[in-house]
Amino acid sequence: KRYEFLKKKLIDSRFRYLVANSKFFRIASERTNRFKIFFNYLSEKINKIYKEATKTFDNPYGGTAFLTLENREQPFLGKIFFTAIPPSKSFQSLQSLSGGEKTIALLSLVISFAQILRPPFVFFDEIDSFLDSWFSEKYFLLLKNLSFQSNLRICTITLRLKFVVFFKIIIFLVKTKSGTNVITIG
Repeated sequence: KRYEFLKKKLIDSRFRYLVANSKFFRIASERTNRFKIFFNYLSEKINKIYKEATKTFDNPYGGTAFLTLENREQPFLGKIFFTAIPPSKSFQSLQSLSGGEKTIALLSLVISFAQILRPPFVFFDEIDSFLDSWFSEKYFLLLKNLSFQSNLRICTITLRLKFVVFFKIIIFLVKTKSGTNVITIG
């Protein structure tokens, strides 16, 4: 009797193990598929924004930016690589790019995430400091267009006064002897 009881328990335990194992692999497979769909969508978004930000008269197609997985079969066990190739340049590591090129590449990444995840607002603090005047203008124009297209609220701190024409509301903080004054235009 005891043997039959334990044998029945063993069979029951194996059955429950197989059911749980099947559920686990189904959920793991679904999670991996959802991740890959999001990953590919994000990579396409990044490339689209980067191309738009790096278009010039000489290079009307802009540069290329994309994400790659170290381990495509099991993406959670590997790294994610971000690659940006500016127009008229060859493939090189992100560390080899200039400060302005890195800024444009990383802005494409951040804005892509923001467009997909829809935060209440995105805040940039002097992100244009590494950009020359031409790229700064393109950057602010791109942010303005994206904020209208995506209904994305973008707050930017800049010390470049000539770019205030790109903003809907302008807030100046002015230091005086008596403290700090806030001036709002918009």
